[in-house]
Order: sequence, then C-alpha cells, then structure tokens
Amino acid sequence: MVSPSTGIELVRIPGGCYVMGDDRGYDYERPAHEVCVGDFYIGRYEVTQEQYQKLMGENPSKYREPRRPVERISWNDAVAFIQKLNETENTSAYRLPTEAEWERAARGGTTTRYYWGDEIDNAYVWYYGSAGFQTHPVGTRKPNPFGLYDMLGNVWEWVSDWYDPEYYATSPRDNPRGPETGRFKTRRGGAVTNLVTYVRSATRYRGPPGHRHYILGFRIARSVGSGVKPER
Repeated sequence: MVSPSTGIELVRIPGGCYVMGDDRGYDYERPAHEVCVGDFYIGRYEVTQEQYQKLMGENPSKYREPRRPVERISWNDAVAFIQKLNETENTSAYRLPTEAEWERAARGGTTTRYYWGDEIDNAYVWYYGSAGFQTHPVGTRKPNPFGLYDMLGNVWEWVSDWYDPEYYATSPRDNPRGPETGRFKTRRGGAVTNLVTYVRSATRYRGPPGHRHYILGFRIARSVGSGVKPER
C-alpha cells in the first residue's frame, strides 16, 4: 500500500501473539509478557524529509537530505502530520502505531535481542558504532524479516502510547494501548547517538509530547480497512 499524497509505502503486518519486553533488559522493559495484536499497516521506512515537506511545506531537520528521516519532530508534530494526511486523503485510517504494534513489527517474528540475532551487526543498524553521530538515508541498512528498514537506529520513533515505566506489569494481553494519561509519550528503536543497549527490539524510552531533537522522528501506521470518511 502506498499513500497517494506522500508516496509513503506501508507494509501489512500480520496479527498475532508474541512476548513483548525483555527480562534481561532495563526495569522499564520488564516483565516480558505475552501480547496479541491484530493486522495493521506500518511504514516500510521512517517518514523522510521529502515526504514530510511535501505535506507540511517545511523541513525542520538538522541533517538535511531528502531521503534521510525527518527529525526534530515532536510527538505533537507527528500527530499534526497524520491529521493533515488523513484530511488530505479523506480517511481516518492513518495514525501512530501503538507500542505493542511497533514491537511486533520490529521483531518480525524473532525472539532475539535484535531482529537479526543476539549480537550487534552494523549491516542492519545506524547507531553510535556506525552512524558518525548523524542520520542516514532510509533503507540503506538491511531490513528485518517483515521487510521494514531502520526499525532500530537512525532516529527514535514516536508511538501513540503514554509512557509508564511500570505499565508492563498490568498491560492487557489483547491490543494494549498504554496508560490513559501521562506526562510523557513513548518512543522506540534508538537512534544514531545510542549505544547497543538502546537499539534492541525491546528498547523503550520517553519524552515530553512537545520535545524536539535531531534524534527524534516517526513512522506512520494505518488501520486495516478503508477508513474513508462518509460524505457530509
């Protein structure tokens, strides 16, 4: 599926159950627990600067190049982009992925620390050890088993959930959506400034909804179904 107004390519992720989190990781990644999500679409790549500028008419990024991920994006900015995308294409289907959907997509059916294995491999990821402290064009590292690129590294990706370091202890099994309220929003995947401990499939972190930084970007999701708004 391709967004006609932006050219963003989306991949359909099959629903299913998997073990989310990491009992060997940080406290806020525990406990590892089973979650189940339905089918959904997610961007094959992080939203690029050319795609963002095409829709929003501006490019806030520090490291400017059309095919690099757009950065200096707050959670609020990502939501504003998605709102305009829905309006432009007369739908309500585009959104940010939930945290559970994001990890399902990132793991690609794997159970290892990274979606390629248990040891870091620079062929798959732009991070502290490979990126030179700047972002890189999307899709220039190897993809995960679902054909998604840069799910780990390059830029942190905002998800829809409010952040709670203890949420995993009470998370529902089916389609968890995070706490109802909070102070911070959740981001996933790590970035070009992070060490290996922050570019794992289970890595999660937080940030104020209005915070912008050159390591913060996003990837869109889309609900299955047309999502076409009825004519008024």
